Amino acid sequence: MSYDSRESSTHDGAPVELYEFTRGTTVSRFTSAAKDVVLGDLTYLAEPLRRSRIEATRERTRSALKITCRRDFPIAELFRVSPPSEVIAFVLKRFHRGDAEVKAIWVGRVLNCLWGDGSATAELNVEPASTSLKRNGLTRSYQRNCPHVLYSQGTNQCGVDRAAHSTVTTVTAIDRSKLTVAALGAKPWPGGFVEWDSGDGHLERRFIVAASGLELTLTWPFQGIAIGASVTASPGCDQTRGTCANTYDNLDAHGGFPFTPGKNPFGNNPVY
Repeated sequence: MSYDSRESSTHDGAPVELYEFTRGTTVSRFTSAAKDVVLGDLTYLAEPLRRSRIEATRERTRSALKITCRRDFPIAELFRVSPPSEVIAFVLKRFHRGDAEVKAIWVGRVLNCLWGDGSATAELNVEPASTSLKRNGLTRSYQRNCPHVLYSQGTNQCGVDRAAHSTVTTVTAIDRSKLTVAALGAKPWPGGFVEWDSGDGHLERRFIVAASGLELTLTWPFQGIAIGASVTASPGCDQTRGTCANTYDNLDAHGGFPFTPGKNPFGNNPVY
């Protein structure tokens, strides 16, 4: 029998759901079945997972999924200290026992994780992939400061080479979200970011909100980083012509309009 026949059958249906989470090149596979499921050379580990209903609606908030899992579920643990730097893609698949046909019935990405007080469970909030197609795109504004994203490449973009301005250094002290490193150049570090290779094939990135000497204050602390670890610090930019020229020698690509009039000719002032 085909998947559709088994799915619509009252007596022959034996559905099994598969949960696939992809972070970078790492794919974690689980099933809500009572035992592990082996399909070809892929193994889906049995986990106590429960999801909300799939609704066909135009309301984005109602089309999201909530996945209830154990408190120390591997995907939930990625959000324990701070959200992972990489997007965690999610695919919900379904098949029927005795039938080899597997279908993807829902695709999205994990947004966050919530832990209830005193609860043994956690809840993953997953939004559908279609939401990314409904958001407004970036538009260039007529403004004094540059609208380009630092280090963006391509036509009418910033064009600054990140590697040429980054500093590879080592961590000498850790105080929650503050990192002290061995060396830093004279750069505008606030607004930049720090990257760290966690050793499991993933790069973790944290943005720099403040800098004082060799101490960098990050948006979130790194999870699992140790003193002596190698990190790459990339400076930020305040989008002004001065920083563009003096720090990055990139004034020709500055996208701002510094000579914009200070008065609005269409304002309420009768004298322009």
